[in-house]
Amino acid sequence: MRAKPQSVLIRWLFCLLFLTLLLPGVVLAQSSAPLADLNIALWPEYDRPEVLVIFRGRVADNTPLPAALTFKLPATTETLHAIAYVDEGQGTLLNIEEYDFTEGADGRTLSFTTPNRQFQFEYYASDVLSINGNVRDLSFSFAPSADIANFTLELQQPSTAQAFTSDPPPSDTQVRQDGLVYAFYELGSLSAGEVRSLQVSYTRSTDELSVNTLGGVSIPTSAEQAPVEVGRGGLKDSLGPILIAAGVLLFTGAIFYWFWGQRGVVIPEPASRRQAERQPRPSRTKKVRPSRSPRPPVADETLAPYCHRCGTKLRGDARFCHACGAERRTG
Repeated sequence: MRAKPQSVLIRWLFCLLFLTLLLPGVVLAQSSAPLADLNIALWPEYDRPEVLVIFRGRVADNTPLPAALTFKLPATTETLHAIAYVDEGQGTLLNIEEYDFTEGADGRTLSFTTPNRQFQFEYYASDVLSINGNVRDLSFSFAPSADIANFTLELQQPSTAQAFTSDPPPSDTQVRQDGLVYAFYELGSLSAGEVRSLQVSYTRSTDELSVNTLGGVSIPTSAEQAPVEVGRGGLKDSLGPILIAAGVLLFTGAIFYWFWGQRGVVIPEPASRRQAERQPRPSRTKKVRPSRSPRPPVADETLAPYCHRCGTKLRGDARFCHACGAERRTG
């Protein structure tokens, strides 16, 4: 197993860090998911001398979760009262802690990601309702960032409201258990960027808020649960801790990756040694000395002590003269 170069590990770590920094912006910048349903409820003079605006929606069934959502809100929207999703198993609202609420040239943009299909958020609108003596005029417009299959508006008529008129006229009205009259507007499908507006007029002889006339009846903004307060900051204020935690995770992962990689690292040998190992080595064969031919047995006879040719005295067991090479004769 060959060791990975150090530069590969460095590039890998930089890629992870880049993705960590980029991911929050990518999630919030992607296009808004289409909606199967969206209901916007307008409650003028309910618990403030303004209009409480409640968005209740459901992401389209063919959209994978979690789903990114984006909504254009009026520039006068200072804070958000609640951002939540519906726990469909328990039927309750759970806070969405991470969101982006930015200001632009044409208003404010709210972006968040919902893990479930149903969601809800609320804010107070200060520029929707105008009060001139006893006459109240309400004007509301909305243009979605994505297609909506079924769009509806709901208007809660304040207590003691009279001479109520609206354009378009309501599709239905009903009195709920709180004693207040609610008008409903079925507006059908709505394409991204398409504008729907509602104009309402009514009279009141008092400025008392509706919540004070309910006789102790608590009216939640959701059929499942009362409004959920969330932090005012959102994702951009919590980005620092998120990046710190991501950095710690990256550092820990890098250390683990390095130590794990060392288990299989093989230190490379010098090139000269590797080349020498690749070249075939000559086979070594053991030199075998030729064995001396066994001396033939010498006949048991008397040998001449001197060479008959040169007269050199011969060794006792020699068969030839060591001086001239003549064969030894018997004596």
